[in-house]
Amino acid sequence: MADKKKFGIHALSAQLGDTAAESETTSKAKPAEKRVSSPINSPALTVRSKRQQRMYLDMPVSKTTVECDLIEVDPRLCVASPLNKRVQSLLSADDAAVRQLLTSVRDEGQRDPVLVRHLKEPEGDKRYEVIYGTRRRYVAELLAEAGEGGGALKAWYSDQITDADAKRLADSENDDRQDISSWERAIYFAQLRAAKPDVTLEVLAGMEGVDRTLAGKYLKLAELPESVVQLVASPTAISLRAGLDIQKALGSLGPAARKQVLKSFSDTARFEDGGALLKALREAARKPAKSAVALKGRRELVDDQGRKRAVIGAHRSKKGQYKVDLYELSDEQITAVEEAIRGALKL
Repeated sequence: MADKKKFGIHALSAQLGDTAAESETTSKAKPAEKRVSSPINSPALTVRSKRQQRMYLDMPVSKTTVECDLIEVDPRLCVASPLNKRVQSLLSADDAAVRQLLTSVRDEGQRDPVLVRHLKEPEGDKRYEVIYGTRRRYVAELLAEAGEGGGALKAWYSDQITDADAKRLADSENDDRQDISSWERAIYFAQLRAAKPDVTLEVLAGMEGVDRTLAGKYLKLAELPESVVQLVASPTAISLRAGLDIQKALGSLGPAARKQVLKSFSDTARFEDGGALLKALREAARKPAKSAVALKGRRELVDDQGRKRAVIGAHRSKKGQYKVDLYELSDEQITAVEEAIRGALKL
């Protein structure tokens, strides 16, 4: 077997096609064939037969060969493998790629099976771990909840796949399909660093086949909150450079202004890409701060027991000056108040 063989779904589909061809030549009565469709142009054929369909998959790390059975499972019984870099919480029907896949599976059926194994420790009603094909699982779940698409997820199943092999298979499949976004890759780098804090940046970069500078940029991008990434229709629409520029633009706003701007963005439609979000952030940073409004009267803050804890009022003789009286606060609470004032004043 060639060393350069890919271990993604295309390899599985090709082997499945070979199995079908062998069945045709050895059987006296030619079995009925049915093409199964998906957005991926693959030559895969399935053979309808009473016996279980199986295929053998070469493992990229352990160099063993495992037997996989073709099964159908409820997608709601499956969870994405933590070894897969794709961040599941970012999957959305707003993503053009997800919409395309959903339409194809709904109208034409699922052509390419995902790869699963049993969960080592079942979580509630979850029983299967999807090594790759997590977008197909997500789409199948959407269709199942809507009562469309048959409600079943086609999957190659084996419990003989090691973690090292599962990680390599997932990486290969994602490369064959739709590249993992820069932010998802950044989160993966951050997870590696958290798991191995003593490993140098050079070693970390070597583990993932990138240079030290690029690894450092990914670790920096990992600091961008997921809530900001979710403002864009698809994480793949945020490049590494745009993501880092978005961080810089957010940092220039100050805590209070940043919170206000992000809140306003969350009430609007998602941005088309990272460039559009970056432009909006820069425009927000250029807007002049609202002029202060004179405080009329005193403002008293009381707790849930009616006790006075703080009073804010204007100075009697000095215009534009205010005073804050605090009552029965601990050192920790006073520090929190100080930090809140610093944030409000952008200090």
